[in-house]
Amino acid sequence: MPMPRLGQFCLTSQIVLAPLLLGGARPWAMAVLTILTGIGLIVTGWRSRMELTPGIRQIVLAGALVSLWLVLQAIPIWPLQPLPFDAPRIALYPNAWQSMIGNIVWLVGTCILAAQNARNQGAAFIHHIAVAVVVSASIQAILAAFADAMALKTTYWFAKQAHLGDWTGTFANRNAFGGLMAIATLCCLYLFCRRSATTTGQRIDHAGGWVAFALIFTAAVIESHSRSAVMTLAIAVAGFAILYRPARFRIGIWRATYPVLIIISMLAILTIIAAMAPDLGNRFAELARPDLIQRDDAWQTALIAISHRPLAGFGPDAIALVMDHFAITGLNRNAAWFSSHNLWLDAALVFGIPTTILIVGFILYRLSRAIRNTGNRADQTLLITLAIVSGTIASLGWVASLPALILPFLSVLCGLEAAPKAQGCEVSQYLDGYPRSEPRLPAPALSPRD
Repeated sequence: MPMPRLGQFCLTSQIVLAPLLLGGARPWAMAVLTILTGIGLIVTGWRSRMELTPGIRQIVLAGALVSLWLVLQAIPIWPLQPLPFDAPRIALYPNAWQSMIGNIVWLVGTCILAAQNARNQGAAFIHHIAVAVVVSASIQAILAAFADAMALKTTYWFAKQAHLGDWTGTFANRNAFGGLMAIATLCCLYLFCRRSATTTGQRIDHAGGWVAFALIFTAAVIESHSRSAVMTLAIAVAGFAILYRPARFRIGIWRATYPVLIIISMLAILTIIAAMAPDLGNRFAELARPDLIQRDDAWQTALIAISHRPLAGFGPDAIALVMDHFAITGLNRNAAWFSSHNLWLDAALVFGIPTTILIVGFILYRLSRAIRNTGNRADQTLLITLAIVSGTIASLGWVASLPALILPFLSVLCGLEAAPKAQGCEVSQYLDGYPRSEPRLPAPALSPRD
């Protein structure tokens, strides 16, 4: 296998493997993913200074600074901290920084690997990533459907203790499964729109299979009964339709009318889905019940905890202890709240508010750079909608931190930022991710009469 293809395999194989490995967050799963990243970095020659672009150097620097802050939190050089931990250090668990830095190393390495592959492959890179996501989601949908048909209460790793009757595949959480299906649906729409065709009918004739996959993944999201995944998918698909609308809908009265019609249509579809899927409809109806423990109870507890250490945070792996200590009356203290069900609040609990703001700002900066670096509207639409999915899921739960959900967005983000800039490149110039090689005919000579 040639070196560039081996480097691409090391990245796309992680996209397929991470969901199979319980989302990829377990230490042994992270070890497998890290080994693949390391092999990919070696074969793509990442040590060459010519390949270390300013964007890659900034990512490495950001990872190093976050790691340094984790170490500083654990060193006993600080004044005595208030409850729940009286000690001359910030981190409640002084040794927890080691595993988190290992995750940061993998994250930075994957960014570099994606950037190197994108520089080597150009326009074909995003196509390969999208196909890998579809393959991964197809495997998960098949496993989930088989478990449901056979009435298996299992994740294929262990017996389910929760989410009984919900499609989860090899995930232990229905929100994670639904999030992957939502990402795969966007990749299918991207692959469909990317197909070169003169009319919509021709595109359906040539690439209609991607639409069929999108419908299958949408059905899988509904069967997961994940409210956050359903809402995320609806917002992302509506965003995709608005951003990638045909040229005739971007002028005149359609400029303002088209987005309104898309939003109304999406609300109508959600209403029909809720009526046709009673289990999912009942879960949405439960949001109006004040007697149930909802995410807002966890959010209130997290905000109270953050207010006690707004600048320094509590260090990694401390969220469960902190949530238990500052729990409000409505929060069930018998449960292990390892997350506040909001990654931004989790980050503030771990790192503190200033560091969290810097991290979010750096992500938004990288996102804007990647959007400006590509002239391909389909690539831009995919990146923006994947960012919407990641941001929405991160605001409603912890599953957005799983490698299985991080990898697609991370690969597209770093790939588009590092790839050679496309000058006015249109989707029709590419066929299944590769530039057309049709010969150009010479222009006819003009006669004196002309």
